[in-house]
Amino acid sequence: MTLATWKLRRLTCIAAGTIGLIAGASLTVAQQAQQTPDLKQFGPRINQPGQQANAPKPDIAATHGDWSIQCEAPSKAAHSDAAQKKICGMVQSTQDEKRKGIGLTIILRKDKKDDKTMSMMQVIAPIGVYLPLGVALEIDGGAVGRVPFTRCAPQLCIAVAETSAPTLEKLRKGTAANFIIYEAPGLGVPLAISLKGFTAAYDDLDNYQ
Repeated sequence: MTLATWKLRRLTCIAAGTIGLIAGASLTVAQQAQQTPDLKQFGPRINQPGQQANAPKPDIAATHGDWSIQCEAPSKAAHSDAAQKKICGMVQSTQDEKRKGIGLTIILRKDKKDDKTMSMMQVIAPIGVYLPLGVALEIDGGAVGRVPFTRCAPQLCIAVAETSAPTLEKLRKGTAANFIIYEAPGLGVPLAISLKGFTAAYDDLDNYQ
């Protein structure tokens, strides 16, 4: 296994444990404009020995095409009710074809409040990305919008936004999506996400609410 592949797998494992972060996350950009990052530092970092050693493995509840439904137990601090349901989302990870150490993970969740259902998209990207531009989304070659970054951790940065009905419709009908992260203004890295199984996975999320 190459170092770059190992790094990407660690990023995917860390991302799989962040499904719960999306609940209640602010939709505004929490990071201010920064200087262009050192491109040598672009990509996931290697953990120090012992870090993430106790990270739980994701519970894969179902698979639909190229999407999996993964669940995690709610934190005890946030939920004292032992009967609280697990937090579930549909997940897909990808990596750059040329630079194998650069990748991202997409998590889509449904949050129900009263009679309304909100669809929330979370993008887990490597640190070193140019934060002000967020993550651009293209579906079948057409520009759709951007997901703003809300926070960064030592190993990754997180972009969160509500997924609008028109965007969901395009995701349902589309065949492929590009999520574009930026090294600097004008230097985008497109990362392909398959939409095979998207509709089935999205509809199946209702069974895990």
